[in-house]
Amino acid sequence: MNFSWFAVLIFALLAVVSASNCPAKFTAQGGKCVAERPIHGECPAGSTYKVNINACVYGA
Repeated sequence: MNFSWFAVLIFALLAVVSASNCPAKFTAQGGKCVAERPIHGECPAGSTYKVNINACVYGA
């Protein structure tokens, strides 16, 4: 039998699990990966500052 569909299912599940994890220095909050911004500093690489939540949001 051809089990290629099973391999595709496994890879899809791995992609979903890895996408739900936040990078280092970020925590999951409200469906986003956020980090506190230093008072006189920059947001970590790959993130931007969002005024409405007063935090750095990864990938935004």
